[in-house]
Amino acid sequence: MDSSKEKKIDIIRSLQAATIRCCSDKARPVLVACTVISSVNGVIWAGVFSAQNQQDPENNALALYDIINVKGRVKGFCAYGERPCGSESDTELQPLSVVFKYSSMSAVAAVRSGSWIVLFIGTSDGQLIKLVLDEKFTPGCPTVLFKSDDERAVFPRMHFDPVDFKHIYIALRKQLRRVSVVLCAKYITLKDCRAALDPLCGWCVNIQRCSTQDECSDTSWVSIPKNSLQTRLFSFQIAENSSRKIILHLSLSLESTGNPAFSCTFTKESDILCDGSDPPAVLPNCSCSFPDQLLYTGGLRVSATVNIEDQKITETLTLINCSSITENSPSASHTQCVQCVTSGCHWSSSSKRCEWTHGPGEQLHIQDACKYLLSEMVYNKPAILSLEPNKVSFHGRNNVLLRGRNLESVTKIRIQGDLNCIPKESPVFDRSSDTLRFHIPPSGTKGTVKVCVVTPDDRCHGNSIITYSSQPSCTGIQPTVSWSSGGRKIHIQGSNLELVESVTVFPSNKVLKTQYDTSSGDLWIDSHPYDGSGQFSLKLNVGNSTVDCVDYFSYKPDPEFTRFTTVQVANDLQVNIQKRVDMLNLSMSEVTVTGLQGDQQYPCDLEKIESNAVICKIKGESGAVPAVDSLTINIGNFHISLSGERLETWLFVLIVFSLIFLLIFLIFCILLLLFRGYHNSQPVFPVQWPLQRH
Repeated sequence: MDSSKEKKIDIIRSLQAATIRCCSDKARPVLVACTVISSVNGVIWAGVFSAQNQQDPENNALALYDIINVKGRVKGFCAYGERPCGSESDTELQPLSVVFKYSSMSAVAAVRSGSWIVLFIGTSDGQLIKLVLDEKFTPGCPTVLFKSDDERAVFPRMHFDPVDFKHIYIALRKQLRRVSVVLCAKYITLKDCRAALDPLCGWCVNIQRCSTQDECSDTSWVSIPKNSLQTRLFSFQIAENSSRKIILHLSLSLESTGNPAFSCTFTKESDILCDGSDPPAVLPNCSCSFPDQLLYTGGLRVSATVNIEDQKITETLTLINCSSITENSPSASHTQCVQCVTSGCHWSSSSKRCEWTHGPGEQLHIQDACKYLLSEMVYNKPAILSLEPNKVSFHGRNNVLLRGRNLESVTKIRIQGDLNCIPKESPVFDRSSDTLRFHIPPSGTKGTVKVCVVTPDDRCHGNSIITYSSQPSCTGIQPTVSWSSGGRKIHIQGSNLELVESVTVFPSNKVLKTQYDTSSGDLWIDSHPYDGSGQFSLKLNVGNSTVDCVDYFSYKPDPEFTRFTTVQVANDLQVNIQKRVDMLNLSMSEVTVTGLQGDQQYPCDLEKIESNAVICKIKGESGAVPAVDSLTINIGNFHISLSGERLETWLFVLIVFSLIFLLIFLIFCILLLLFRGYHNSQPVFPVQWPLQRH
């Protein structure tokens, strides 16, 4: 018992603390999630911090801290009887690195593979993201392992499968998912396997597929080296030796656990380029020597083919005489520097000239070698003022309007996302000094991306935000019937409807423009004219993709109005319009009635629509409305004019007809009486007369 108590006291006394702050760009005071990453040299603690601003694309930051040397005490926390009790620590930990920023991170977990750290990040918009860090905590390209159809958040606790650590369990609202964290099998070739930049995956020579290392025993396993996040697969340099030969040095960003068969072949228009004096190729390096006159006659396109066992990788290299790039130029330019570095030459920042390299070495990045020359270009700096729209689905968006200043020099639009290492670029069209249009390409992920405009020197200006979200959904349409003349508002029900660009009606393939009310979130189309019957379906056009609607709609004949009558009600004139019964279920917002009296027009306010009648009133604001001669009725694209009769006229006609009928009846009765009187006045002869005469 005493031993257990002493252990507890020792644990309490050993508790250390430090103040953690994140980050230098803005305050993020709320800790959302965290995990511990063990290492050989210490313990790394990873935390997700929030600025509590969901509209900020960098609301959350994932930062790493070395907590092995924390020596502070916890204020007010000490073992029983310990004096003095712990006071607040003045130690403040700064992050080793802020490796990822995103709008809505909600969970984090990690595994270590050699010198690599692999992070798994859950988000509030329903994604699981995989992020690789090298030994310097440089992040690679994020990969989305899972993406929910809706916006349900990933809960903070995530657990690896204890059997093989190749799966992770994540919890979402009313869901539990088992997600594979190793996707090696989907890469078919060695080149694709390496391009994934996943330290958990490599090319297994024996089984000839991309696999994890534990699946590749007793054979060579070709994988990415430690510095592969910063280097391309192929890098090359050219040098000139004293024997008037050009030496092409080629290096691959690969490493292997064994010694797989490795060879290089260099050809020029199907002819072997090398003279055979080079040493044997050893993975990952090889070289090729050839006479300098081949290069001095102009540029040289070389096809470099690398064979690693049965895998073949081919790259086309463009070689140029290094000394000729700037020899005729009075001043260096950014364009010449780029041409120099991409040709395998060395750019001298001191002499501002392109020179031969001095042997094999790492090929510099253009951004590192030529960035100082960017400031020497003179032009009006463009600026972005707004993007319309700035929210799209992950299918992208066509014809986005960019407003800004000095846009004449813009050559393209660059879109850089937190989940995309390689920026996407889009050409511009309909350009002026203050507006241009471009297409937003699709994205495999949800979240925010940064948009900038690119000038001829490849510099990017501006920093606007576009948000990728879930695709729209269509759960129904209302109403489901249109009149044949068209123009009826068909309301579309669903979610994210502001992202819809247009609607296609099938099977007629009519593309209809959509209208969206930002305040109500209502989306609708106006039905097109169609003189026929049958069912029609709708597809929502989103970028270059479509989303199906679940409902159908059909066409019915135009409404039929037969006549109208009017009756005076105080100062107002009530108009009663007779119609035939139909299946259109007209609403009062769809019908517009106007009364005409000579050149005067009177709007008629609808009061009731029945199956066989429409009732409206013309307001007599400055006295009674005497009468109307005719009506115009507008329902979408359907228009009709009616000439009507007043109720008094009908009563007069009815009375006249009644009097005429009564007169005819009286005449008939008189004639009948006269006819009977005539028959009664005729003489009566006795029937015995012939006998008497006899």
